[in-house]
Amino acid sequence: MSHFCYNRGCQKRYTPTNDAAKDDNACQYHPGLPYFHDAYKIWSCCQKKSHDFSAFLSMPGCTRGSHQPNKPEEPIAPQPAEQEQVAVPKPVIRQEIPKPIVPTVDRPPMDAPLTQMKLTVAASLKAALEKQVNTPTADGNQKEQNTNVIKPGTACKHATCAALYTTADQEQITSCRFHPGVPIFHEGMKYWSCCQKKTTDFEAFTAQPGCTEGEHLWRVEDQSSKNEDDPQVLKSSCRFDFHQQGSTVVLSIYAKMPRPDQTQVELNAGRLKVDTRFGTDMQKKRFLNEWELFGLVDVAQSTVELLQSKIEIILKKAEPLSWSRLDRPLQLT
Repeated sequence: MSHFCYNRGCQKRYTPTNDAAKDDNACQYHPGLPYFHDAYKIWSCCQKKSHDFSAFLSMPGCTRGSHQPNKPEEPIAPQPAEQEQVAVPKPVIRQEIPKPIVPTVDRPPMDAPLTQMKLTVAASLKAALEKQVNTPTADGNQKEQNTNVIKPGTACKHATCAALYTTADQEQITSCRFHPGVPIFHEGMKYWSCCQKKTTDFEAFTAQPGCTEGEHLWRVEDQSSKNEDDPQVLKSSCRFDFHQQGSTVVLSIYAKMPRPDQTQVELNAGRLKVDTRFGTDMQKKRFLNEWELFGLVDVAQSTVELLQSKIEIILKKAEPLSWSRLDRPLQLT
């Protein structure tokens, strides 16, 4: 009878052999925990890291041992200490001070014109782009030769698909269930942009079955023209998230090596549009997305900075409102 292994980096089905010498070294896994820092995904046990989430999940384990058929228990949250009963003082009636009147700001119509934002380019990005221009590229014929060969045992590049390539007929035998979106980590929640199933547990997040069925992706093609005609792919070609800092909202788009001459950020009081090309000359991508913002912003006091690892957009709030999300929920009529 087959079992499912819950070790990180393995998570495959296996059948015990009842041979202690084999079973004790049958599992290749990561004993550490994953953590995320500056757009990198890193295993704490071996410090292997990657920008690409699918490549990170498919990294072979750094330790061998026995399979783990039992799901590890989730840490128990500490119970709050019982509070001693204290005498509740009688309420004191106070004269209510009227709240200051906050001027309301009207949301502009959807077709209102957008203002093209000034881009501030970090010195580190300028230096990295200059270095890239002066670095000779690899031989194109050798690259084409390498990408046309699929070796047996190659893992499917689609997120959460654990299939391994055996023969060309495998496409007709096994289907590929995967997530076409990108992983998003925001305020402790982990979810895929394509299906929005949220969880706080990383193990549960990586074990979520794909929301789309299609063909396996055994090799990654040149990204420079792959996503030019698909709006959904353009929106999900890189990860983004946001956080609040008092009167500002900071949007981080993790487009590594953005091109200043091929980046446009347009904004009005209620809408934001970003169009950028990023990456290396050999593997350039395009990100295009548009948001009807949750709250209203002050365009004149908002800024855009291009960094080596991301695009950072600081939106100045035009009203004292806490944003529960970046985009405004769809208004049903």
